[in-house]
Amino acid sequence: MDPLSAELRTQLEAFKALKVKHPRLEETDRALMRAIEGHRSYTLLALYGASGVGKSTVVKRVATRCREEEPDPAVVPVVVVQASPEDIGTSARLDYYRQVLTQLRGHLAVKDRVMNLALATTPGKKRTDPAEWLDMREAVEYALELLRVKAVFVDEAQHLLSVDPPHKPTAQLDWLKSLTNRTNVLHVLVGNFELYDFCHLNGQAARRMRDLPFPRYHLDNQSECEEFVGALRMLLERVPLTVDVQELLVQWRWFAEWSLGCIGVLGDWMVETVDALCKEGETTFTIEALKRHALQPDQRVRMEMEARVGEHKVGRAKAQSEQDLQHLLNNPTVLPSSASSGLSRGNGVSSANASVDPTRDTRGKPRIERAASRDRVGDQVQPMSALKCSFSGVLAIAAKPFLDSGISRVECPDCAAMRSLELRNDMLRFPSHDQRKTRPTQTEQRWVKRETTWEVVGR
Repeated sequence: MDPLSAELRTQLEAFKALKVKHPRLEETDRALMRAIEGHRSYTLLALYGASGVGKSTVVKRVATRCREEEPDPAVVPVVVVQASPEDIGTSARLDYYRQVLTQLRGHLAVKDRVMNLALATTPGKKRTDPAEWLDMREAVEYALELLRVKAVFVDEAQHLLSVDPPHKPTAQLDWLKSLTNRTNVLHVLVGNFELYDFCHLNGQAARRMRDLPFPRYHLDNQSECEEFVGALRMLLERVPLTVDVQELLVQWRWFAEWSLGCIGVLGDWMVETVDALCKEGETTFTIEALKRHALQPDQRVRMEMEARVGEHKVGRAKAQSEQDLQHLLNNPTVLPSSASSGLSRGNGVSSANASVDPTRDTRGKPRIERAASRDRVGDQVQPMSALKCSFSGVLAIAAKPFLDSGISRVECPDCAAMRSLELRNDMLRFPSHDQRKTRPTQTEQRWVKRETTWEVVGR
């Protein structure tokens, strides 16, 4: 193994430190900065996504910028802590207190405040007098206020929100909610898809928390593919070895599949390959070298399954929430996707039953005229919800079997209505539809639900 030259070592270290800018990262960056700097009605923000999508990268980037742009040296605008999988429930709270105070004890007043706190000065000490726990909490609140902290980032936050028996899942969330209410410091919880569940435990959590998904790039979306290729090109152009960028870009789909559409996974993969080639004395960056350092099939399938299950869970939950809301409002009409849907966003009135006069009254409200029809009375009146089928939302059909089958027709398991569906973000969504009154014999090939699984039937 040839020793690395000083120049190559410098180039290698620069490549390892490279943080590629790409649209998903930039969107999340802007959203975090708006939440930190702008006025908001919430104090908890859940940032979640697949492993390797870039969550930790964007957190470090935003934290660094906030610190560099802070003009007052006496202010610490951002604190970053890492939740430990070994500590749950009350132990996780103590670990949080210690990490925050460790980062802020550079201020003399904070140092004096924690000097005599046994829980802060004795790392191995955990359970003790409740008064000592209260002292730790008050010290954290004092430090956050004194140093005018705007945001606390909690990486791997799903561990912080785990509870120990016999506490309920809401125990940690109630603790965080109380802490943020007293300090008014935004807490950004960064982690996997489990955080979405914590966002919707109860109404109080929903009011004080917002969720911010960090999506990966999907191969069934043209614009996302172009964005992924742009990030791939930027990485290839920075490799400190001989690279045929155009030749490798031809294989962009292979790169996307084996990195799961996650730029973090792609970056780690390329850094590992470059590091190995440099230490072996090689000078050319090739597909063969990349294959040797790609994820193993068992690693890839586990990460892909976790990403798809998480995306499916969130997508289905959001679709179900929309449907439940419409039923609660006694209006089963789904929200329109665009102005061309023929529905008024303001009142949900269909253009088939009402026409909007462009002439507005003095208060600026549109005049709505009913189409000529006879009103139903008595037993003739039928609630709108009875005209709609209760089945809709994301289907549990995987993308690959659906594409391989070549069959796009799907049968509603409740009323046998047929719809032609297309994949969007690797998911199939059956739209809200009118209840079918008859069930004719179907012979065409279609997807049908058999108990708990979907399969293709027909000629």
